Amino acid sequence: MLEFWWVAFAVVGLLLAIRLLGPGKFAQALEKARQTGEVAGIVAAVEAAPEKKHPNLWDQAISTLWQEYHREAALVLMVAAARRSDAPIVQFWLKKAMDVEPELVAEHFDEEFLEEYFRPEVAAKCGRVSCCM
Repeated sequence: MLEFWWVAFAVVGLLLAIRLLGPGKFAQALEKARQTGEVAGIVAAVEAAPEKKHPNLWDQAISTLWQEYHREAALVLMVAAARRSDAPIVQFWLKKAMDVEPELVAEHFDEEFLEEYFRPEVAAKCGRVSCCM
């Protein structure tokens, strides 16, 4: 019987090590977005995470794509994030995009989208560091 428990602990330990050491779904989805512009995997990974982590994950993904000049993918992800989250950091990114890339924004954010999801009063109070996530 003792052998069974040792084997069980070894299997559980191995599974935990693989989970912790291997790239997670979020990291894999972010890499795919970098390579292809496809953000559906990021959206799925964020939605699968605990809700309290969503703002940080949206920020991490959008920030990475934005800073690496995958702006189209970042804008598509901003739209997905805004439709799923009222986190202030999403408002920060919408405002930043409108300020920095107005031509691209015009292609991705229509008037209806902005009326429904953009909260300028929230975006005005939110900075990258001072935003309540």
